[in-house]
Amino acid sequence: MLNKLLKYEIKATARLFLPLYLTIVIFAAINLLFLDVPNASDKAFSSYGLMIGISMFVYVILMIGLVVMTLFVLIQRFYKSLLGDEGYLMFTLPVQSWSHILSKLIISMLWTIASGFVGFCSILLISSNKINISEFFSRIAMAFSQIQQQLGASTFLVGFEVMVLGLLTLASTILSIYAAIALGHLFNKYKLLASFGMYILLNIVSQIATTLFGAIFFNHSIFTPGGAYIPDLLLINSILLVSILYSGVFAAGYFFLTNYILKRKLNLE
Repeated sequence: MLNKLLKYEIKATARLFLPLYLTIVIFAAINLLFLDVPNASDKAFSSYGLMIGISMFVYVILMIGLVVMTLFVLIQRFYKSLLGDEGYLMFTLPVQSWSHILSKLIISMLWTIASGFVGFCSILLISSNKINISEFFSRIAMAFSQIQQQLGASTFLVGFEVMVLGLLTLASTILSIYAAIALGHLFNKYKLLASFGMYILLNIVSQIATTLFGAIFFNHSIFTPGGAYIPDLLLINSILLVSILYSGVFAAGYFFLTNYILKRKLNLE
């Protein structure tokens, strides 16, 4: 049943994101063509310069819209589908509440990563007339080679740990929003305002826990006082593993809190 929920979520959200992604890429290409014209910057007061300004302005608005839409859809799909009018239908399905949460989480993570990728590629496309793309990627490869020389055979292990940490951090961030919305829905009035207050409260608790956690576990540094890098693989792995555990605990906590409210305390009236 989870697969069906995922397919439903993708269909419901793809019609919003895909046209926006395509529009961003098109305007990035248009800006590239404009900026690629010789002495384009000298035509600031000409009609051509005006076209460049308008095109770049639209691109910036689209990039801002990409961030806003990603956050809006993340919140709207959870609130409307599970706590709004659609909630009556969704909870009549033979599906556990955790499946609903998990499907929303997976699709939200998917579109967040996709939005970041599209945004990065569009910026890279516009900048391709100023920077050498092949040189850019060759420098990335060189940096990776230097890291590999320092870490040896454990490079891919460290890379995997960084990827897991990144995904867990993203999941924890999204789940904290879900938990805040679910907590806010427990109030009889001003549910959205209460959800915003709960989000601030959860973030304060998270920041306090993070500060205490860092003071206890991260009292060592991988850098010397002079700034020289210390290739201590054991220390790096320890930091990453402890960070993964920490993020995993928070993500699990937010998930179980949200699931408990939807399962035991849900009131759609």
